[in-house]
Amino acid sequence: MLSRLSVRARITIGSTVVAVLLLIAASIAVYAQITVIVEAREKAVLHGITEVYRGVIREDPQEHFEKPGIKQHVAVIDPSGTTRMNTLPKGLQDSLDEILVKGPGLHKVSSTKETYYVYVDPVETADGTWYVIATRDTDIGEDVLGGVEKLLLTILAVGAVVFALGSWFVSGAALRPVEQLRRSAATLAVQRRDELLPVGESKDELGALAQTLNDLLERMRSASERERQMVSDASHELRNPLAVLHSQLALVDGRDAEADAAVLDDARGTLARLVRVADSLLQLSRIEAADAGGTATVDELATELTERIDSIRLRVAEDVGEREIDIDFRIEPTDPAAEVRIAASDFGRVIDNLVDNALGAAGDDDAHVLVSLSQTGDRVALTVEDDAGGLDPAIADRAFERFVRGPSSSYSGGGLGLAIVARLATLAGGSASLDDRPGIGAVASVVLPSTPSTPSGDESANTHHR
Repeated sequence: MLSRLSVRARITIGSTVVAVLLLIAASIAVYAQITVIVEAREKAVLHGITEVYRGVIREDPQEHFEKPGIKQHVAVIDPSGTTRMNTLPKGLQDSLDEILVKGPGLHKVSSTKETYYVYVDPVETADGTWYVIATRDTDIGEDVLGGVEKLLLTILAVGAVVFALGSWFVSGAALRPVEQLRRSAATLAVQRRDELLPVGESKDELGALAQTLNDLLERMRSASERERQMVSDASHELRNPLAVLHSQLALVDGRDAEADAAVLDDARGTLARLVRVADSLLQLSRIEAADAGGTATVDELATELTERIDSIRLRVAEDVGEREIDIDFRIEPTDPAAEVRIAASDFGRVIDNLVDNALGAAGDDDAHVLVSLSQTGDRVALTVEDDAGGLDPAIADRAFERFVRGPSSSYSGGGLGLAIVARLATLAGGSASLDDRPGIGAVASVVLPSTPSTPSGDESANTHHR
C-alpha cells in the first residue's frame, strides 16, 4: 500500500507517526507527573483533615466528633470496630472494611458512580488503634486531571496536524530539486540534447547525485558515440572490399580458365582481408565491453611471448617469398612472480598486432623486428622495434585510431591492430605509444603496471635472448 504513495507522502506519514509516538510518550510522562503531584496534594489536604481528629482522639476520645467542612468527609472507627462517625459519601459508607484492608496511606477507591482519593490514618492509643478515614468530593482532583487530559489530547491532535503539514511542505521543498532533475532528464531523453543535468551550488547529496548522473550521461554518450563511429567505420571499411570482391567474381565467366583462376586468387585475397577485418572488429567489440582482462605473472607473459614469436615465425616462413624476415626477442625479468593486470592471451594478442604492424610497414622489403620484455621497478614494458623506415607521415599522429592505414602500405589488414593494442593497454592500467624514427623505423611500446611478489622484488635477473 505504501509503495504506491509518493516519496513525499511516505516521508510525511512516517515522520508524522514518529512525531505522534513521541508526543504520546511525552503526554504519558506529563500526565503521570501531574497525577503524582495531584495525589501528593490530596494526601497533604486529607492528612490535614485527619490531624484534627487525631488530636481529639488523643485528648478525649469520648468527646463528640464535629462534622468536617464542606465537601469533606470523615469516618472515625474505635479500637472495638465501632464506627463513631461516618460522613463518607453513600458509595463509600458500606465499604469501610475494604478500605481498612488497604492499610494506612492514600488510596484511590471507586464506588458505583464516582472515584475518590481516600486517606487512612491510624491513631495509636492506650486502648488500641483508632482509624480516621478522610476523603473529599472527587470533582476537585478529578477536575484537575480531566483538564490535563483534555489539554494533552488537544496538544497531541494539534501537534500531529501541524507536524504533518510541516513535514509535507519541508519534504516538498527538499524533493523539489529531485523533481527538477527528473524533468530535466525527461527533456534530455525526448529531445536528445547534448546538455547535462543542472547541478546546484550547494554541496549536498542532491548535488552529488546530479554530478554522478552527469558522469553517467557522459559515459553513455561516449559509449554511444564509439558505437556509432565503429558501425560507420566498419560499414565504410567493409564496403570497399565487398565491392571489389563482387567485381572480381563478376569477371569469372568460364571462358578463360587461366584468367578465371587469377581472378579467383585475387578474390581469395580480398576475402581473407574481409575475414581479418571482421575478426578484428569482433575482438575490439569484446575488448570494449570488458571491464578487466584478468591477470598474469611476468613469467607467464614471457612464456606467452616465446610461443607467439615461434608461431609468427612459422606463419611468416610460409609466405615470406624472396624477402628476408628476421624476428628476434629478448626477455629481461627482474621479478618473474610479479603480477600484471592482463591475461596472457590478451598479451599475446598485443604481440601479434605489434609484430604484424611492423611487418606490414616493411611491405615487400626485408625486415628485422626485435621484441623485448623488460621490468623496471613496478612497470613491465613490451617494445617492438623494426627497421621499416618509419611511419607514413599521413598516419603518424593517428596510428592508434581505428581503421587508420597508410596510403602507401601494402599490408592487407583492416587498420584495427594498434587500436586493439591501445585498448588492451588501457584496460590493464597502462599505456601504448609509438616512437617514429623517420628513415630508420619505429618503436612501439606498451607499459603496464605490475604488483611485485615481494617488497624488494627478486634481485636476480634472468635474461633470455634468441
